Amino acid sequence: MGDRKGGIFGRAPNYDTRLDPEQEAIYQQWASAQGRLNDTQDYDLRGAWVGGGLPSSGGHFPDKFKKPNHPTFSDESQYSTPESPGGRWVQDGRGGWVFWASPANLNYQTPQGLLSYFKKVEPHALPVLPFSYKLQAR
Repeated sequence: MGDRKGGIFGRAPNYDTRLDPEQEAIYQQWASAQGRLNDTQDYDLRGAWVGGGLPSSGGHFPDKFKKPNHPTFSDESQYSTPESPGGRWVQDGRGGWVFWASPANLNYQTPQGLLSYFKKVEPHALPVLPFSYKLQAR
């Protein structure tokens, strides 16, 4: 019962920005033209569209609209709360990135699933698991 990114619980509760019917029709055209109609499982693409968030040159949208079930749900997300904070991106001293995962990141990902995601999708970033989590030997 995993999601496409190695999670164990699938979709987060509905965090999608609501659009009126006219906005929804325009959004659907935009998302279709971007080839992103199905990229809403762990990202509020409607919110990014309304907010004018454009993907970076690498195709990544801003963290602001990551849902709690996104592997790199961060404290930059509008859905991060004091009760369920996202992880934190920190630049290391050499220009690379470290992702300090929070316990909330492991509500939807196994520790192994999160590390596997980084190996495949964020190979140049270092993930750090919360202290209370231990990897199981395979």
